Amino acid sequence: MAVTTPTAREIPEVRADLAAWAADRGRDGMANWLHCFMSPEGRTSYDDLLPPGITTTQALAARTAAGLRTAELFYVTADMTALAHHASTSLTDFEMRPEDLPAPVGMLVFEDPPMRYEAVGDQPIRLITWGPWLGHLAIDYWTGTREYLDQVTAAQPRRAAPDPAENERWLRERFAHVAPARVAALHPGHGFTYLRTTLIEAGTPDLTGTPDGDVALLRLIQATWLLMGQSLATSERVAADRASRRRIQRLGRDYGTEVRLIRLRRARTERGTDPAEQPGTREYQHRWVVRGHWKNQWYASRNAHRPIWISPYIAGPEGAPLIGGEKVFVLAR
Repeated sequence: MAVTTPTAREIPEVRADLAAWAADRGRDGMANWLHCFMSPEGRTSYDDLLPPGITTTQALAARTAAGLRTAELFYVTADMTALAHHASTSLTDFEMRPEDLPAPVGMLVFEDPPMRYEAVGDQPIRLITWGPWLGHLAIDYWTGTREYLDQVTAAQPRRAAPDPAENERWLRERFAHVAPARVAALHPGHGFTYLRTTLIEAGTPDLTGTPDGDVALLRLIQATWLLMGQSLATSERVAADRASRRRIQRLGRDYGTEVRLIRLRRARTERGTDPAEQPGTREYQHRWVVRGHWKNQWYASRNAHRPIWISPYIAGPEGAPLIGGEKVFVLAR
């Protein structure tokens, strides 16, 4: 089955469904789902940090439900995601501060999944949620439910050809002792599946000994947040349609229905001078291509540097010969 990411206007309803699922303490709720699907190590990951009598699965579900009720919603388009993925490969350590986040508590959906996470079965990251937890910034990773179930059913005996009906029968038998005997209980209607939570300490995260896949994913999220705060991104507020708003109201909670749609602004592909040079300090006789790169920009308000992304552009005086050839092809949005 093909996986389709919801549109920006559908995200408020996804949030409401996801929050209701997280708040459900029954056998169809998030806490029981975590108990069924997570490894024994995952089910006890944060037990030592929690009050007595509270398990990791209970705490994760309760925090998810509470956070989603107040989360600001973001939807990042494919072009913006592609830029974040590219820029993340050259992003280095920097001091993360609360003002670097687009919101203290948030939920962000990628129009196209920017990368696959090898540590959790090579699953595509389609959604992230974040907020404070246990004295840290907690970032949650989510994949598409259909993709997750496809990975789970891959563990069953191989057959000559895929049989979706047989896959669903296998799932019902596999989890009949902990969930209702119907597949709907195994993939909730919001369409996303929780993968894991990463806790980030304040300041510059210590990534010593962290697996490469975890570092790459954190860099991607950091790059996305940083780029969202720059002028190269546009932010437009869109609201859920009337039918979605009515369905949200039927859940009995006062969830917001607006999403910030993040797009990549049309790039400026040519500049008259190198921005690294002060005006009037040097005369150039040619033009050249400056690749996209991060620059540590000093901010007096925070008394520290913060990375900013410098988009690719053509530098040098207009009309001068271009180093490297007569023609340059630029893909811009």
